[in-house]
Amino acid sequence: MNYQEIEKLKAVLTKMMKKGCMLMIPAYGAEGRIVSIGFRPYWTNPGDSKIEKLEINFVDNRGRVVPLCIYSIIGYEIVSFEGRSLEDAKNISLDIHSYANVKGRKAEKYDTLHLEIGEISDE
Repeated sequence: MNYQEIEKLKAVLTKMMKKGCMLMIPAYGAEGRIVSIGFRPYWTNPGDSKIEKLEINFVDNRGRVVPLCIYSIIGYEIVSFEGRSLEDAKNISLDIHSYANVKGRKAEKYDTLHLEIGEISDE
C-alpha cells in the first residue's frame, strides 16, 4: 500500500462515517451505525506503507458502542460499490488485508476481513 492508497481509504471511510452509515462485519455477525473512526498514524507520510491501527466505533442494535480495531493494515480491495464513483458511493463492500503475525500453513501472508458499509435506508 502506498501513500495515495492510504489517504484514499482514510477519506472514503471518513466520508461514510460523516453520512452516518451502517457497518456490517459478516465474519463476526456484527452490525451498527458508525459513530467514529480513528487512524494511527493520523498524519500519513509519503514513506508509509501500512496503517498501524484502524479503530471503528459503531453503535449496535442494543445501543452499545462497540470498538473494532484492526492492526497492521497492509492493503485493501474494493470488492464493489454502488454509485458513480467511490467518493459518492452509497454502499461499499471491501476487504481489508492485515499482516498475519502467526506463521502457519496458510498460503496467504495476510488475514482478510470483509466489511460492508452502506447508507441507512428509510424503511
